Amino acid sequence: MEDLTTETVKTQGANGQEEYLIKEKDYGDLIVYDIYHKDHYLLTLSKDGSILFMNFDADDSEREIFQLSHLNQFIDRIKDLS
Repeated sequence: MEDLTTETVKTQGANGQEEYLIKEKDYGDLIVYDIYHKDHYLLTLSKDGSILFMNFDADDSEREIFQLSHLNQFIDRIKDLS
């Protein structure tokens, strides 16, 4: 596994503006994007925006990202990175 890039994404949520990190990782046969909020892992997306894993143990305040309206912002950003 190789870490490729790290991008910051700012979104407008229920609690105001929030900052997330998208970490691009290369596993050889697959490139994935891990999304973090305040150093807490939230989910992993594939290059085409498919959800590979969601951290359902995340705090309720961090689960807002799982809503499609917020998730689309990250999918669009990942498509820009590809």
